[in-house]
Amino acid sequence: MKGATLVLLTMLLAGCASAPPLTTLAQGESGTISFQSLTFPGHLWTPFMPAPADGSPAIVTGTLTIPPGTAPVPAIILTHGCGGIVGKETDWATKLNRLGIATFVVDSFGGRNVPEACTGRYSVNIASVLTDMYRALNLLATHPRVDSSRIAILGLSFGGRTALWVSQTRFQERYGQGPLRFAAHLAFYPASCYIRLADEDQISGGPIRIFHGAADDRMPVGPCREYIERLRRAGKDAALFEYAGAHHGFDDPRLPSSRRLPDVLTPGNCPFVEKDGNIVDPATGRVAGNDSPCISRGASEGYNSEAHRKAVEDVEAFLKTVFRLK
Repeated sequence: MKGATLVLLTMLLAGCASAPPLTTLAQGESGTISFQSLTFPGHLWTPFMPAPADGSPAIVTGTLTIPPGTAPVPAIILTHGCGGIVGKETDWATKLNRLGIATFVVDSFGGRNVPEACTGRYSVNIASVLTDMYRALNLLATHPRVDSSRIAILGLSFGGRTALWVSQTRFQERYGQGPLRFAAHLAFYPASCYIRLADEDQISGGPIRIFHGAADDRMPVGPCREYIERLRRAGKDAALFEYAGAHHGFDDPRLPSSRRLPDVLTPGNCPFVEKDGNIVDPATGRVAGNDSPCISRGASEGYNSEAHRKAVEDVEAFLKTVFRLK
């Protein structure tokens, strides 16, 4: 009897265990997908661009949804903000699925036991998340229903930075796997425009589009205007969609029209630059961090139905062009 109970318990535990990471989607898998990535030590950009050998194995999970049918479809990888998966990622996935686009909502925090990265109390190196995206790109390309030449990325805030930075050629060469590139980079109110990377115009892949609220006091739109203008002067396909009166998170209907977040870090007014292999605060000459004088706490966020409606229209119109949708 005890032996039978032990066998039953073992079977139950085996059933509850998470699925092993996949290296291919050749069987047409969908739903919850786990895959192998890397976790790098440090916080945000410290150290900046660590060597791949410095990463330790990590299992990352995402939710893959494939539209009905048999024909090949385009796909979009969705990457979340500093609060992790909060729901609006799934909202966007649903809208994109209706256009006939497959979606892969990747959770870069859950498998690393990172509850959030908004307050500075928890850390994740950006190289970890970049690696997630490149690994997800290559994994999606193996799916028989996904057109590997039409895989884009859409990121929100913290994820907006990821969506933009994966376009950098040197990041692709360091953390990517092979020649595959994203067909487009869509970033909502990205947490990156205040950081001027060296060789920022050395990008490959598809066009860049930023969607930003003009009233955003967490990541002000000004640095993104300047970033897009620099890319355009360099001959890159880049554009900014700006929405009057819209705050950070304007596309999340779960939010009130405006609320104050007193504890979030607000670095959007910091003119950080990359110098000698580090992200530096020019005001101090030191490596930039949460203790930089330009960083404050507290910012607003809020839903704006008109800006949300217009952003959905802008995203759909852009994707219909870049993905050649009917």
